[in-house]
Amino acid sequence: MGLEKTQQVLAQLYTNTVLRERFFANPQVVCEEFGLSFDEAKQLAQLSAQQVNLFASSLKRKRLGEVRELLPLTHRVLGKDFSKLFWQYAETYIPKGIKKHLEDAIAFANFIEKVTDSDRIEPSPVVELVRYEKAWLEAAEPTRRLTAYKFRYAIKQLARSLAQQDKEPLLLLQPSLILWFRLSPRSHLRHIAIALPKLG
Repeated sequence: MGLEKTQQVLAQLYTNTVLRERFFANPQVVCEEFGLSFDEAKQLAQLSAQQVNLFASSLKRKRLGEVRELLPLTHRVLGKDFSKLFWQYAETYIPKGIKKHLEDAIAFANFIEKVTDSDRIEPSPVVELVRYEKAWLEAAEPTRRLTAYKFRYAIKQLARSLAQQDKEPLLLLQPSLILWFRLSPRSHLRHIAIALPKLG
């Protein structure tokens, strides 16, 4: 139990900036909050703040690189804001498991959607693009047979335009329904776009 709790504290120290600052200001108090014994706390207190901070930064940069590859169009449209948002997000979520990069990218996409409520970035078409890339990641799950998302813009054309690095991304206010599906569990993922009638 002691080793398990110690590992939990270390994982939190490497991912949570606020906790890390509290720990190096008063390690005994933080260790008590996690239920560590006096000896375990004493041992952790010998950690180098500089080394822990360096390792924590390295972990986040690695996560950022993986997520950037999984959300390339979102990264392109957000530019520097992509990294800024990721640093904020990385304080709130710790991916786990064998698909942690995929789950990290999906969770980050959810975070971007929520952030739009605070008006830090424009809700459209950036959010539409985020939802589009998130849907691709969700649909890639082999056990999933059907994924469907409705968009306010001609999102497939916008994505293609961005992928081709057009100087002016093609932005058409045309509702569309995108379907991702597999005919069988082992078949390739298919992707179709259906233009919907404009409302109003």
